[in-house]
Amino acid sequence: MADSRGHLVFACGESLYAVPAERAQEVVSLPPLTRVPGAPAHLLGVFAHRGEVIPVIDLAMLTGAKVDQVSKRAVLVRVARGGLALIATRVAGVSVLTGPFDPLGATGIQAHLSGPATAPAGQVAVIEPEGFFEFLARGA
Repeated sequence: MADSRGHLVFACGESLYAVPAERAQEVVSLPPLTRVPGAPAHLLGVFAHRGEVIPVIDLAMLTGAKVDQVSKRAVLVRVARGGLALIATRVAGVSVLTGPFDPLGATGIQAHLSGPATAPAGQVAVIEPEGFFEFLARGA
């Protein structure tokens, strides 16, 4: 089944992810980050962007995936409650995805990822931004 909406496809480490294009505000170059004391390892820090404090999330660390390179870019994702930046080692662009779009799991981060979906760049896990943000806000 195809999802006619465009999705921004990007890599974090070796894995490809996608967010609905209307939720991807922009790709940003990360400034030096301010660490958050006691934060989990996947929360790399925060930075100020247009008057808002934006948390920076490393999906590879969150999912336990292998990362070979450090990135200074991130996809700024906008949800009703605010924004967050997802580390991007590569940005593949906006694509129409096909696939089952089934949740990849019942709990944890997997409950907020669906797929596997197919994009021209390869197999992707689709992030459900609102649920993902709520999951992180609960202290994931």
